[in-house]
Amino acid sequence: MRILFITATRIGDAVISTGLLDHLVQTYPNAKLTIACGPLAASLFADVPNLERVIVLAKKPYGQHWFSLWQEVRKVKWDVVVDLRRSLIPYLVHTRQRYRLGPDDDRSHRVQLLSGLFGLSPPADPKIWLSDHHKTGALDILGGDEPYIALCPIAARPEKTWSSENFTALARTILAEEGWFADNKILLVGAEADRSILTQMAQALPQERCGLLIGCSDLLTVAAVLAKCQFTIANDSGLAHLSAAVGSPTVALFGPTRADLYRPWGARVTVVQAPNISNGRAMSDISVGEVLDACHAVVT
Repeated sequence: MRILFITATRIGDAVISTGLLDHLVQTYPNAKLTIACGPLAASLFADVPNLERVIVLAKKPYGQHWFSLWQEVRKVKWDVVVDLRRSLIPYLVHTRQRYRLGPDDDRSHRVQLLSGLFGLSPPADPKIWLSDHHKTGALDILGGDEPYIALCPIAARPEKTWSSENFTALARTILAEEGWFADNKILLVGAEADRSILTQMAQALPQERCGLLIGCSDLLTVAAVLAKCQFTIANDSGLAHLSAAVGSPTVALFGPTRADLYRPWGARVTVVQAPNISNGRAMSDISVGEVLDACHAVVT
C-alpha cells in the first residue's frame, strides 16, 4: 500500500499537518509513505514510520513545481492521496482514495480544519517523530541536563516579530531572578540568517548563562533540543509550533495574526496576544512584564 501526502512549505503549517499524517500512520501501519513538502520543512519528516521518500517541492515560476511533482508521482498506483495544498495532483494520478483540502474556515483552528478532512473528533494532535540519534544530539548541544529556557526571537515577517531588544530585556530579567529561574540558562535559537541578531543578543547577556543554537537545518535536532528545555518563548513562528508539538511548555507571542486560528496546538501552550489598540495589534504593544507573567504561569 502506498500513500502520497502533500503538505506545506512553511514550517509551522507543516508541523500542524503532522497530526493528520499520524492518523494515516496509525490507520495504515503497513503503508509506505511518500511526503511532498517545501525545502524548509523537509527534515521534519525524516523519522516518520515507513517513510519511503520525501520529495522536496521547491517553488518555481508559473507553478512549474506542480508539474515537476506530477512527473515524480504519476507512474505510481497510489492507494491514498492527501493534498493539503489544494493542487490538482489528486485528480491527475491513479489513486483509490483522494482527499483534498477545501477552503479555509475562519471559525476553526487549522488543526481542526485539517482534521475535518477525515472527520476526526477530537482533532489530531501534531506529532513529531524523534529518533535516539536526535535525542542524543540534543543532549550534546545542551551539555547534558543543563536547565535551559529557549528563546526564539525571529519570525518570518516584521509584524510577527517582538523586538530583539524586548527579548534581551526579558532574558536579563529572567536571569536576574532569584527564585523562579535561579539555575536556568538562556538558549537563543535561530537560522543562519539570524546569526548577527542572536550574537548581538548573546553579547548583552552573561556569557556563562547563555548558549546559542544557530543555523541547525535539521528540524528534528532542533525539536529534540526544545523538548529538553524547561520551556520555550517564541514569536508567532514555526519554532513555536515545533516546541508545542514536542510537548515543551510554550509561551507564544502573537500580534496581528488570529491566535484562535493559528496558535501552536497543545495543552502546554500559553499565548500572549498584543492588545487591540486603534484597530490593530502591534507586537510592540506587548510588554516585557506581560511575557514574564506568562513565564511565571508556565512554571507554577
